[in-house]
Amino acid sequence: MTDAVSSTNDDISLYEGADLLTLDPAQPLIRNGAIAVFADRILEVGPAGDMAKIYGAKARRIDWSGRVAMPGLVDGHTHLFQSLGRTLGDGLSLLPWLEKFMLPLAANVQPQDALAIVRLAALNSLLNGTTSIVDNHYAPVDAETVVTLAREMTAIGVRGVVARGIFGPMVEGGRRMNCDPRLFRHSSKEEIAIMRECLATHPAGGLVEIWPMPENIVYLDPDLIVACSEFARDHGIGWQAHCSESKFEVEIFEAIHGMRPAIWMAREGVLSERASFAHGIWYDDAEVEILGEARANVVHNPVCNQYLASGIIRLEPLLKAGVNVALGSDGVAVGGLSIFEAMKAGLLLQRIREFDPLATTAELMLELATRRGGRLLRRNVGQLRTGCLADIVALDMGGLAHQPVTRLASSVVMAGLPPVRDVVVNGDMVVKDGKSTRIDQEQVVADALQATAGLIDRAALRPLVKDWVAPRFSLG
Repeated sequence: MTDAVSSTNDDISLYEGADLLTLDPAQPLIRNGAIAVFADRILEVGPAGDMAKIYGAKARRIDWSGRVAMPGLVDGHTHLFQSLGRTLGDGLSLLPWLEKFMLPLAANVQPQDALAIVRLAALNSLLNGTTSIVDNHYAPVDAETVVTLAREMTAIGVRGVVARGIFGPMVEGGRRMNCDPRLFRHSSKEEIAIMRECLATHPAGGLVEIWPMPENIVYLDPDLIVACSEFARDHGIGWQAHCSESKFEVEIFEAIHGMRPAIWMAREGVLSERASFAHGIWYDDAEVEILGEARANVVHNPVCNQYLASGIIRLEPLLKAGVNVALGSDGVAVGGLSIFEAMKAGLLLQRIREFDPLATTAELMLELATRRGGRLLRRNVGQLRTGCLADIVALDMGGLAHQPVTRLASSVVMAGLPPVRDVVVNGDMVVKDGKSTRIDQEQVVADALQATAGLIDRAALRPLVKDWVAPRFSLG
């Protein structure tokens, strides 16, 4: 390894002294370890003493003693712009939540609103240890706004995807789900043309890519879904869609098409490792097998699924079948942006679903939040290992809430949100001592508050603003 680095090179960073949760099966935990980084890649990982002998004389040395270092977390599905409506839809199940809250909100978001709130939400994610985000943005979706958001995420220092929301023309599924017709403003041909414009201006391969996201398998024109899949294949990128989040959605799809969603997608040839589907709660056995054969991706959003009472994903059957399952937050409007919270919620949900404390482990949840998220992104992230992209999070586990630490993986997942001190993305320190190195955090908050101020009335959401909702079984 040392031969690969010029002895005159002073651009190596050596992060030393932390306990390393590497997510590398060959050496999953290194006590008092060190990580050597050059440019955007991890050169080597090992015991701090050994690494100091190799790199110490020529490296910029960063003391992470007492910290826990791990790969940056991957949020495989979220909606950053929905932070504009934080908590407004609380108490609504999925379809009323969409009909009465989220779709009217989305129809009234202006480009300047989106920019201000996406900046806030992306920074929030980064400060909580999430270094990669798949952001399903559907308000608004013109090429200029989408490209601007991708560039803004890049400037903040987060890796990921702006998954441009695609609706196309209104079809029967949209009518049955009472979708807001204002969102269905483009023809299928126009939707693909906008995607071409996005990639012409902001080509694939950068820190933040732009993918097509046909919003929902239920309420989109089937031909447009196929066109999005073909567009992703032709441009070497991924694509994502909501699918089988609620039982009612599946019933609507079956009533219209005479088959279940994954069966239809297999027939149309759109399933592959490029495809990822948010939620996937209501897949039956045949669909699980088909998704596994295609090596498709499913994003589990456990906090959202509890918030909207949508159901619990069948995690073990999906993994056994070969489906790549990643974790997502699904955004502030359904509970928050923390993937640490998603790991804990996902672990506990599977145990109660199976009535078995061995149904899943902290180690598996960490894998879903890192390595499997990297596979969904089609990026070499999610491990502290030679050759991986240098996306690293340093945690402070020394406080009362986390001591004593006996099982490190379990403590990270189960003992409450660990304070994130430093964050490295693509080899650059983008968060230091809990603050962004790239952007004025106070100004970000001020801009977001200004953007939110007029939106509630513009979207006629004032009835959802309530100071207190009396419990059904209150003491009185």
